[in-house]
Amino acid sequence: MPGTHRTPVSPLPRPGIRAQDFTDPFTRRLLLNEGSTTELLERRGRCRLGLRVVEQTLAPLHLRDGRLLDMLGVTPQTPCLVRRTELVSPDGTAVSRNLVIGLLPRSDEVTQVVTHHSVALGRSVNLRGIPQRRTLLSAGLTTWQGTGRTVPAVSRGYLLHLDDEAPLYVAETFNPAVAPPWRRGTGPAAPVSAVRALPAVVTTSLGRAS
Repeated sequence: MPGTHRTPVSPLPRPGIRAQDFTDPFTRRLLLNEGSTTELLERRGRCRLGLRVVEQTLAPLHLRDGRLLDMLGVTPQTPCLVRRTELVSPDGTAVSRNLVIGLLPRSDEVTQVVTHHSVALGRSVNLRGIPQRRTLLSAGLTTWQGTGRTVPAVSRGYLLHLDDEAPLYVAETFNPAVAPPWRRGTGPAAPVSAVRALPAVVTTSLGRAS
């Protein structure tokens, strides 16, 4: 998986916001979901979502938060999978933007799942029946680049345990038109009904699963 690594300097969303603090029921459900994010988003949108791979490479992680390195069992010099993807609707709108980082799995089957170029991670795991569990680490607000502007967006980060492999860290950021970022005691941060995604900018050669 060759390519120029874009360092994920701070993948954790801003802490201190509980899922229960968001007013939208679907936003709360999404943040607390322990199953496939893809399937939940598809039920919400009543459509099948596609996968757009933006970046996929092996490179050391240079993180500002050393706790995440410890959770993943790696050092700053360890080559790790860095994968950025988008789940997109049939018209090409990005519904979520996702980052997966961690050790490349030892199992060829699990490696194919986490590096697949056309099937979303959650869907592929379920199709293959790979044992999985998620450990939610954080939920909060980050930003979403929309039509020429940046607006608040809901994000969450969790550890994904697949079979007996080392955990992967997954960060998911959701289009505010799908998961409104409104919180109790605050008004809408922006008119999100018109927020749409910009096309992904590919900054590296994309690795294909073997």
